[in-house]
Amino acid sequence: MTGLIGTDTPIDDLLEQYFPGAPRNLLYEAFEDETNALLAALLMEMRGDDVDQDVSGETEAVYHSNAGIPVTSTSEETEEWDFMADTVVVYGFDAPLTVAFKSPNKTDRDIPLTSTEAPFSLSPPGGVSTSKLWYRKTTESAADTTLNVLALR
Repeated sequence: MTGLIGTDTPIDDLLEQYFPGAPRNLLYEAFEDETNALLAALLMEMRGDDVDQDVSGETEAVYHSNAGIPVTSTSEETEEWDFMADTVVVYGFDAPLTVAFKSPNKTDRDIPLTSTEAPFSLSPPGGVSTSKLWYRKTTESAADTTLNVLALR
């Protein structure tokens, strides 16, 4: 029978996906109890850390890339990814468009861009901390275009 505190517990099974390859007793010793280890796992989840790593403990780059996104309307569209990006690059557009990195209920959010401003990169100190890009044509008379987006953590 296993308990809930110590090593080789059901909580250790849960934590193993957040700390792949670490000896199970090391987690208990490092965090002193499962509550602190679970809190660390929760914070990693909230931050968007990739927990689907293989058991070797090696990590892969965390980024989102999508090319050829059509921009054909002044109605706002979105491109989303499953982590909080520190840097977002918008490129490959040849007509004016408007982008935003915060939700529509926020003020001062629209960034109008022309093709001469491509590639456009937003990477402030501490990161931009967004998981979504909003985009649209700047005006109805603007030509249709496509855009590419690269989001990096």
